[in-house]
Amino acid sequence: MGDELRLWAISMADVRQCFAAPPPLADRLLQVAQSMMPPAPASHAPGLLSKLGPLRRHPEEGAVVRPGVPTMQDASAMLSGRFIASERVDACWALMRAWLDHLASANICVPLPRDRIDALEFDLVRVGVPTHLSIRHLWRLGLDVPLRASEQMRVGHTPHAMVAEFTTHWASAAPDLVEETRAFVAPVLGFASAFAGTPESGAPLDLVAWWTSR
Repeated sequence: MGDELRLWAISMADVRQCFAAPPPLADRLLQVAQSMMPPAPASHAPGLLSKLGPLRRHPEEGAVVRPGVPTMQDASAMLSGRFIASERVDACWALMRAWLDHLASANICVPLPRDRIDALEFDLVRVGVPTHLSIRHLWRLGLDVPLRASEQMRVGHTPHAMVAEFTTHWASAAPDLVEETRAFVAPVLGFASAFAGTPESGAPLDLVAWWTSR
């Protein structure tokens, strides 16, 4: 996989509730976490070596904690807003992505190579898109959650009011963009435009943006 941008249509209130979850929501998110757990290692019947006594026996092991792989302890810490140790941050972000997939009304993933972001943004500005509606501004505002982003990712959100603004400007500029920029703008614009208006019911949806460099 290469560098990519993921977008979720979701209220920021719902995102932040993941770190102070009421019981019904906590139960749902724990089920999602449980579905991500690796299968327990198969137990083996004791062989002849087991008869040699305790010096040749290995202590029974619990679940193996792997870097980048979430555990139920990670899920519990996140749901209660507890401190996340640095060595568990990547695993907790993996869990957060699964929760966003579960909670969001929709999501999309588009390629966004690190070495092309400047060129894409220059093209948007060239045809009149204001700089405060650039690609990097999709994640400029943080999530305000107790989980630090790693160096290989940028994560933040675009408030609903700004979603309408950037989709209007990007749509107006699209015909004059070079082909490479249009190829990136088209799926993002198509996705965000569906949630830019005022909903008939429920809270307006924000956009959570997560760019990852592999």
